Amino acid sequence: MIPRYYQQESHDAAWDHLRYNEGSPVIVLPTGAGKSLVIAMLVSQAREYDARVLVLQHRKELIQQNAEKIQTILPDIDIGINSAGLKTRDYDHDVICCGIQSVYRDAAKFGRRELIIIDEVHLVGDNDSSMYGKFLHGIRELNHKSRLVGLTATPYRTGEGTVCGPEKLFQEICYESQTGRLIEEQYLCPITNKPAEATVDTSQIKVRGGEFVPGEAEKAFDTDVHVMEACRETVTKCADRKSILVFSAGVSHAEHITETLQNLTGEEVGLITGDTFHMLREKYLTDFREGKLRWLVNCNVLTTGFDAPCIDAIAVLRATMSPGLFAQIVGRGLRMHESKDNCLVLDFGENIKRHGSLDDPEYGRDEVTESDGDGEGEGDTKVCPNCQNDVSIGYQTCPECGFRFPQEDKPKHETRADEDSQLTGSPGPEQWEVTSVSWALHKKRGAAEGAPPTLRIDYYCQPLGEGMGNLTEERIQEWVCVEHTAFARTKAIAWWEAHSNAPMPETVEEAIWALDNKACRMPLFLTTQQEGRWKRIRQVEFNDPKPDLGACQTPAGAFTDDDVPF
Repeated sequence: MIPRYYQQESHDAAWDHLRYNEGSPVIVLPTGAGKSLVIAMLVSQAREYDARVLVLQHRKELIQQNAEKIQTILPDIDIGINSAGLKTRDYDHDVICCGIQSVYRDAAKFGRRELIIIDEVHLVGDNDSSMYGKFLHGIRELNHKSRLVGLTATPYRTGEGTVCGPEKLFQEICYESQTGRLIEEQYLCPITNKPAEATVDTSQIKVRGGEFVPGEAEKAFDTDVHVMEACRETVTKCADRKSILVFSAGVSHAEHITETLQNLTGEEVGLITGDTFHMLREKYLTDFREGKLRWLVNCNVLTTGFDAPCIDAIAVLRATMSPGLFAQIVGRGLRMHESKDNCLVLDFGENIKRHGSLDDPEYGRDEVTESDGDGEGEGDTKVCPNCQNDVSIGYQTCPECGFRFPQEDKPKHETRADEDSQLTGSPGPEQWEVTSVSWALHKKRGAAEGAPPTLRIDYYCQPLGEGMGNLTEERIQEWVCVEHTAFARTKAIAWWEAHSNAPMPETVEEAIWALDNKACRMPLFLTTQQEGRWKRIRQVEFNDPKPDLGACQTPAGAFTDDDVPF
């Protein structure tokens, strides 16, 4: 199974962090981006060093899903499962997928473990007395060198802020891929929405612990008038949709919605709550995935761990103050499927208005910053304009290249989605024709002594197709971290391999010499995405082949036995 580029990059970034840094990193990938494969890749790498691995999840669906993916990658290894829900209790396998509820008292039974991988870390608290806290304390009593890697689609918690920070269980995000970018690159399904008319005014609903009070929220949504209006609107706007997932504000509300939809459509409507019998729940989920059931209503059940790529419409008849929860809800429709071109979202709870656009790189950041109370969300990321690395937003200086970020107020969301958008308020990609290119050694003013320089590339461009000559010429910059280490070096190698067949230089001076001697080709066209004040290069197009200067002798970058971070 060949990983997608961002899956490979996230795997490499996590191992770079374990190799070069202390502490525990987090990988952030959107729902539907394939975290299970990344987990399998991390396990595969660990097994090359005979490391014994535990993969922790909170739901049996995720346990089964991750175990199956790991087994696909490692067919010769017997993967263990420890889950009361799956009726399996394995302790001795070298790789075991566990449900935290089933194992948090039993750390000693697993013996010495070198790597612990936690899925859906936005659900993991930092309290030592929590289930995760007790289990990890027990594991580290057996091996104090055990390392921890987390994965999530939403690196923040309602009312608590970001999942990463110096005093938290996880210290920083080592890799993050944005929803909007993966939609543009056709790895995720486009999201569209038709503005809902039967919305509920949520301004009078009380908030407690960073979320709407459940009883008051359900009371506001579960009225005869609103349920009928919202269901009628949903039926009308989903007339051409085949798999519609509905989220309710409570159990009674879910039952009311189910009955109303059945009366309006004459179709069977599935209902899943926490009290649904197991056999009936499995029947509804199977029928829905197979296209036998068109409507599926749920209450606080199918926000995580539910994989149904066929979903082409989501009706949100509830409100949430959590950008993470809303992202998880909408994320149910992000997976690609041959039966759909996009996924429709009907938002009856003003969630888009409240949180902004899901595919905006800054989605949810304002709410998280405010909830942290100190103005800096340690788990969020921003792009370093010097080395183009994703950096925790709490950093004033890029840890990779030493670039000092300007201190400025971050604007609030003003974005709104409409019928023609992809739930987006962020600007679309721009295309440029490159008219000339220059390069130079760049040293950041004020950088720490000994900080490595970078190779700065300046592209002088005109907007593609506008034909306005130098009146519209713009300079777009790119930084190549030739002398850096870890992820920045990996990206530099990838840049060099795309441009040249010459050996990868070890210094910026060597790179400039190669450029001056025409060892590298330069792109004719660029595609960029505006990110704050900077245009980030997303795609390059070349007309000429790479100069024929012999095989590229790129460093292998493989770990040696001395590099094992356990």
